[in-house]
Amino acid sequence: MDENSIIKSYKRVSGFYDATFGQVFRPGQKAIIKKMDCNSTDSVLEIGIGTGSSLQYYPEETKVVGIDISPDMLDVAKKRIIEDQAQNKHILLMNGEELTFADNTFDKVVGMYVVSVTQDPKKLIEEMKRVCKNDGDIYIVNHFSNESDNGLVKIFEKGLMPLSKLLGWKPYFPFAEFNKYANLNVQEMSKVNIFDYWNIIHATNNK
Repeated sequence: MDENSIIKSYKRVSGFYDATFGQVFRPGQKAIIKKMDCNSTDSVLEIGIGTGSSLQYYPEETKVVGIDISPDMLDVAKKRIIEDQAQNKHILLMNGEELTFADNTFDKVVGMYVVSVTQDPKKLIEEMKRVCKNDGDIYIVNHFSNESDNGLVKIFEKGLMPLSKLLGWKPYFPFAEFNKYANLNVQEMSKVNIFDYWNIIHATNNK
């Protein structure tokens, strides 16, 4: 998938994303932010902020910077921040694979439903590690295919792979292959959302 395909995909769904996909993904947003246990001194980077629907779950005093490559999704997020008068919450148009932040900027870096969407997951994780402070925390919510998955699920996911550009994400995405290059220091993995189809990962950033 190239960046233009991803942007076009989210342009198509930005107007109804919250009422459809957003409803499915909301439990994962709540669960991972609860695990992040943010406080008033934390500086958080959320990659793939989309429409900004996750911002309501962060503590008011926590500084959150959200980025996304979709201007259409960020337009919705901007309106939400203004309407909610959200404090310490900011959004920027930026590619997660090419972050403009300095090294060791954030206490916590989170990517929600973005790893299988990005063009180069390896580069994305490298950037997440770079801007996260040493011994800081990295959090990910994403679907990963596993060897233990039902055979029909695997067949279905692999069958959708030719439609990746249209869908805007990779349906078949094995965790074992991902973590070979991600090399995450995983502290915890758990399941979330409908049918426990998505994974929450908490890793410490040991550089």
